[in-house]
Amino acid sequence: MNAENEQKPGAWRVFWKENWLIILVVLGLAIAYLILHTPRQTFASTEALQAQLQTGQPTVVEFYSNSCSICLVSKPKVDRLETELQDTAAVLRLDVKDPVVQPLAAAWRVYGVPTFFVVAGDGTPTYGRAGAPNSEEIKAAVMALVGAD
Repeated sequence: MNAENEQKPGAWRVFWKENWLIILVVLGLAIAYLILHTPRQTFASTEALQAQLQTGQPTVVEFYSNSCSICLVSKPKVDRLETELQDTAAVLRLDVKDPVVQPLAAAWRVYGVPTFFVVAGDGTPTYGRAGAPNSEEIKAAVMALVGAD
């Protein structure tokens, strides 16, 4: 065997040695995205979505996008809010890229994501806020609707 061949590391070994940190960061980001992305709630039509908002029960509506970093980071907080309100209000997560959702987002003047609304049982928005969720405000808005019934 040639001594020169034994001392040269393989191409993969060189690549890994030079790029290991980048590879690990990209892998970590990919795993975080898979954990934090919000699965899309789909509706057959805008009318079906409107019907879901008029069930008689208060609903928390989140307009989001999986390409929005604040939306991804806020997902655990919204998950917790959904658990806390499970007996009191429904939680709808609506992707602004969904064509069925876009007319509602336009009607409610959603200009950025995330945007949160609390909707009365008749489909009327009673609370709205753009930006990261304020769980206490959202819960207070839901409780105001429940107490008003």
